[in-house]
Amino acid sequence: MDRPMTTQELFNRISDILKEKGKMPDILDYGIATSEPVPIRIYEFELKNNLDYGGSEGIYLDLWIEYFEDDGWVKNDIGIFKTLEDSREAMHAMAGLLADFIIEGTAYINANLDDFTWTGADVYVFGGDGERTDWCYSCNSMENALEKKDELLKKYPQVAVRDNATRKERMFWRQAEEKEGAMGTDGG
Repeated sequence: MDRPMTTQELFNRISDILKEKGKMPDILDYGIATSEPVPIRIYEFELKNNLDYGGSEGIYLDLWIEYFEDDGWVKNDIGIFKTLEDSREAMHAMAGLLADFIIEGTAYINANLDDFTWTGADVYVFGGDGERTDWCYSCNSMENALEKKDELLKKYPQVAVRDNATRKERMFWRQAEEKEGAMGTDGG
């Protein structure tokens, strides 16, 4: 993606996956994404929920994300599912929907981490064979990333620093000058 995914888009994407896999309960009255979408700029969020009987009818499954930003926790709604039924079987079906949403959502996010990484900087190392390793350091600022780069260049021949907001990478080599380059925008 060329911009952060929103909370609304995340709900719709996971709902579409559940529909494609036949995991939406037949008892649903509706499933609707938040009407106040917020860009998701960090993949380190927790999916939270409330599954409960409604005040007047049916069962509700409210979903939101929480993440730490600056000095506190931030909560952003992603969507809600509702059924008019209120039987034990309906509650079990809604609990199953919750489990499937968490399972499919986690799998989707893990497979698309770059779509949820828009803050800070990542530092990647390259082995002696010139190939990027499978791990990286995530730093909350470019300053921290450049410090980590200096530390890693003592052990590794090549390091890349990626600004997650701009998607630009800079390559660094041990005992060599920095080279600007288009290393791609996959970042991970």
